[in-house]
Amino acid sequence: MDTVNDSHCTPLDTNSAPLNHSGSPTSGNSSDIFLYDDSSMSDGSLYASDQENHLTPRKRSEYRRLHKRRLRCPQQQIQQRQAANLRERRRMQSINDAFEGLRAHIPTLPYEKRLSKVDTLKLAIGYISFLGELVRADRNAPDTMLSGVTNSQNTSHEQKKVIIRGIPTVEVDMVTELGLFRVGVPSTDMKKIAEAIQLRDYNPSEYFGMGVQNAVKNINTIIAPELIKKNLEVTMQKEIDNFMMALDGTENKSRLGANAIMCVSLVVAKAGAAKKGVPLYRHISDMAGVTSIILPVPHFTILTGGILSNNGLPFQEYLIMPTGASSFVEAMRIGTEIYHYVKKSIIAKYGVEASYVSESGGFSIPLQSHRDALVFVTDAIKQCGYIGKAEIAINAAATDLYKDGAYDVEFKNPNSNPQDYMSSDKLAEVYLNNIKEFPVCSIEDGFEFDDWAAWSTLTARTQSQLFGNDLTQTSLRRVGLAVEKKAGNTAALRINQAGTLSEIIEAYKLLKSNGFGIVVCDRWGDTDDLFIADLVVGLSAGQLKCGAPARCERIGKYNQILRIEEELGALSKYAGKNYRGQIQYTYYKKGKNNLVRIEFVDTVLVVVNILEACSNFQAHSLSWSRRGERPAGGTLHAKIWIPEDPRMFSSSTNVIEKEELR
Repeated sequence: MDTVNDSHCTPLDTNSAPLNHSGSPTSGNSSDIFLYDDSSMSDGSLYASDQENHLTPRKRSEYRRLHKRRLRCPQQQIQQRQAANLRERRRMQSINDAFEGLRAHIPTLPYEKRLSKVDTLKLAIGYISFLGELVRADRNAPDTMLSGVTNSQNTSHEQKKVIIRGIPTVEVDMVTELGLFRVGVPSTDMKKIAEAIQLRDYNPSEYFGMGVQNAVKNINTIIAPELIKKNLEVTMQKEIDNFMMALDGTENKSRLGANAIMCVSLVVAKAGAAKKGVPLYRHISDMAGVTSIILPVPHFTILTGGILSNNGLPFQEYLIMPTGASSFVEAMRIGTEIYHYVKKSIIAKYGVEASYVSESGGFSIPLQSHRDALVFVTDAIKQCGYIGKAEIAINAAATDLYKDGAYDVEFKNPNSNPQDYMSSDKLAEVYLNNIKEFPVCSIEDGFEFDDWAAWSTLTARTQSQLFGNDLTQTSLRRVGLAVEKKAGNTAALRINQAGTLSEIIEAYKLLKSNGFGIVVCDRWGDTDDLFIADLVVGLSAGQLKCGAPARCERIGKYNQILRIEEELGALSKYAGKNYRGQIQYTYYKKGKNNLVRIEFVDTVLVVVNILEACSNFQAHSLSWSRRGERPAGGTLHAKIWIPEDPRMFSSSTNVIEKEELR
């Protein structure tokens, strides 16, 4: 061993000095060479100076590490780093393997992004907690699992979701081998004569009689156990819905409650989509027989009147439809820009208090006449630069005006004069004049829901959209009457009016087969559930009415469609001017010097565009009132024969392309 003598060294305390390899005490100095044997490293075999012995344990440890690093040769450092890196790689690999195993047990749909580790842990913790609740709740239940639906199919656990309006509604949790699925349905205290009945408790001591304990009980004690006994797959939507309707046994679902039956119907659809490994809207389109996905034109509520406000507006809503947009994201931009321009204008003119919104998100400002509202909305469209891209829709809600066979547009005035009531014909003239003077493209509930003659008369007089909401009430019987009487040309679909998803799809097919447009609507008292966003896309309905671009229960649905549009990418199609789904078949026929595009609209109207073979293509539009008739005006650039059956074009040698939009 080397020894160093220095007159400036402090004598070593032999009682505390560490031993060398032979066991004898050694002396040294902090400035001298520090001896270290890497092969026999231990805390008791290190040489230290007297200076180190006076350090605290923590500083002593740092001191030793510092000197160890000094004395290691580069090769040793490289080897140790490599060994440390190898240990770290093995540790991370084991962690990643554990997460992959965990992800395998957490259900995600194929189109969803890969979960991060944090999200995986959060979901795993949530599932463990939820399954723990199921075990505790169903400890005495039979241990059965049938065809993808567990015995805890509808484990609502007396569960209620209090919606924004403060009225309870039903929310169902269903567990299959693919995981947890959840749906909440709208809740409303408004009742229509033909719609399915929501079951309420009518206990005045709770929620003023609006509780839903009975509906929840029916799910847990009747619907869920009977469905499990039936042993049906979650993809068998129609069979499950028919079984629940038979279980209820009433036409309006008043025994078990439409809120209970519809909730189970929708949650089964979500589970069915997961079972097939497709998005919910694809599952719905498969059930409805829709082959081409079309994104809808939204109806944005701007102004509110009628029974929803105390202003002078007789009609219930004034909305905008971005029919000239090229995509749904552009439609959202148009709608939100106009909406916020209106809000700023209202604050500037009437003050902040006037900018508070109704349940549909519309503004209730002190306008005194129907014409004032149309002028106001038209000016907002013009100021935002969207003339030609945004049109106006009116929700008249005329049933609220109906008195003694006429319409009282002054119904808010308790002293309104019956002699001033409008007849159906006079009210129809108001609508027709609005269509001529303003960019009005749609009128909803223009007459009382049983005023069939008025509906039929106005339908024959205009090609604009006449939209029946109260008229049809998503009832197959009333939809059939509207088709038979040619009352209106468009109808609403609302999930809680029908009672099951299968009935909605059946109503959709009936309407489309008879050339009707379709608007999927939300309901006052809707939840933050996004089902109708997937429904309107899956049906390719062409129109969605769920209020203003405000309030979370409405914005969520618009955001869901934006996600779907992003997912579809280049395959996404926006309904635009074809929001009623008029164009069914498009054929391109090559003439001598031109290309002819022939669009068959429903079963009545045919539109022919002649694209001239020149440097700047110009379109000439001609229209027939019925197939085979000569055009009312215009000049044809080539002789075109329009056969009774449009599919005859597909056998022609002149057909160069065929595109089915629906």
